[in-house]
Amino acid sequence: MPSCPPSEPVLADTRALLVSGGDARIRRDPATGLSKYGCGAQPDPDLIALGSCTASTISTAGMAAANALRTACLQALKDQPATTVYATRAQRLRTTLIDLCGFTESDRVDAVLAASGTDVLLLAAQWLKPDCTVMVEPGETGSGAVAALRGQHFNPRTAHRASVTIGDPIGDWRGTLVTLPVREADGSLRQAAEIDAEWMARVNAAAQAGQRVLLILTDVTKTGLIVPGIDTVLALKRRWPAQVEVLVDACQFRMSMATVRAYVAEGWMVALTGSKFVAGPTFSGVLLVPPATAHRYRDVALGSGAGAYSGIADWPRGWAAGASLPATTNFGLLLRWEAALPNLRAFAALSDQAVAAFLRRFGETITTALAANPCFEALPVAALARGSLAGRKNRDADWGAEWAAEWDTTQTIFPFLLRAPGSLRPLQRDETEKVHRALQLAGDLHGGRRFQLGQPVACGLRDAVEVSALRLCVSAPMMVAACTGGEAAVEAALGAALAAFDRIGELLAARHAAGRRPDATHNLHIG
Repeated sequence: MPSCPPSEPVLADTRALLVSGGDARIRRDPATGLSKYGCGAQPDPDLIALGSCTASTISTAGMAAANALRTACLQALKDQPATTVYATRAQRLRTTLIDLCGFTESDRVDAVLAASGTDVLLLAAQWLKPDCTVMVEPGETGSGAVAALRGQHFNPRTAHRASVTIGDPIGDWRGTLVTLPVREADGSLRQAAEIDAEWMARVNAAAQAGQRVLLILTDVTKTGLIVPGIDTVLALKRRWPAQVEVLVDACQFRMSMATVRAYVAEGWMVALTGSKFVAGPTFSGVLLVPPATAHRYRDVALGSGAGAYSGIADWPRGWAAGASLPATTNFGLLLRWEAALPNLRAFAALSDQAVAAFLRRFGETITTALAANPCFEALPVAALARGSLAGRKNRDADWGAEWAAEWDTTQTIFPFLLRAPGSLRPLQRDETEKVHRALQLAGDLHGGRRFQLGQPVACGLRDAVEVSALRLCVSAPMMVAACTGGEAAVEAALGAALAAFDRIGELLAARHAAGRRPDATHNLHIG
């Protein structure tokens, strides 16, 4: 009797894998093919990407890289089990990310992979099990973080396809969470000294009570802030070296590699993603772990509930946390990170001086444009004060050279409120959301181009109206194009941003004209 030929390994196609291995936020609407963030699972070169503070659509180079990795995995699956192939590739990815951040083997930095930034926070909390966690208000970082840092499920579906109930406990650990505001009720910034004093008081009180504290320094928030001040975190860590653990939520990845290394050199964990500034497809997360932290927690296991979010191969070999998890795979996570790497490598090759020069010019252009239009109101953003890390950077000659350009002290997220033409009353949150969605549809101006801005962020009340801020931001691919393509590329980047403002003006004018008709409502119609 003839034998049957061996079956071919099974792995979903690239587009399906790119939207697998994440929670419900990664799913695409069958009608539109887009996620809740307005992103598809294939390149969309006609979309002007100005919303990397929220999410980005995969690039052509990213799709090619993801396809190549899928092909390599299929080849390996012919003679190896899926868990082995995944573990090998996950280890290679960790090494690549550590290398791209500029660490050497002697730095002994480790990395934990996770499906998203929120998953990173959840896993860190499950691993460290702090008595109290202190972080910025969730509106500036993400609503799911609140549940995740309390030891609760934050989404009805987990990265490893488990169906759960939001708010239900993940395991036996429970933690207290303190969230502190950074803006006033009208969206204006609170005084930095007032913010830092409140953080000092809350952390000191918890530590004095004998609690172990997880302090989350957010660099940067949804509207481009560093909270709390780095000096405050340094002071708290000096006072409570054994009781305070610091995790830098740098999931936006809007910082130089020198800054990443400086944070890790302080002994602080750093959470990064490839899906914001780097502009890879959503979702992809990593937690960089300093050697001292790894030493303290190497033998700490995770509860069984964490298996819905992570597997053994996502953690460094030999750690009890990974060993307590099932041998699962998440090829979607690998492909999403692989798709982000071309952007990250290209950006890392740029001159810091060229990046800083472009950002200064971009910032001046955007600031001027916002001030010139009475329908726009720029939301105040504090200067990015990372000077306290300069000493750490300058102790290494290479770090000092990178620090000289200081590109990552320059604003790259520009939040702004909208006002109605004529009356200049502030637009309500639902109206701003309609504008955000309408921007992704073709308009009359600039050849019918479509624009993607950062999702609106709730910013309190103006004239008794609940308002939200749109966000226009710079991404790594934008800077690569501008810094390598000459003056024409710089002008193209600036022109695209100004065209987005023109399109918003077009939408607001159409709404105003419709509102003056007797039979019209005051809603913005987007079709």
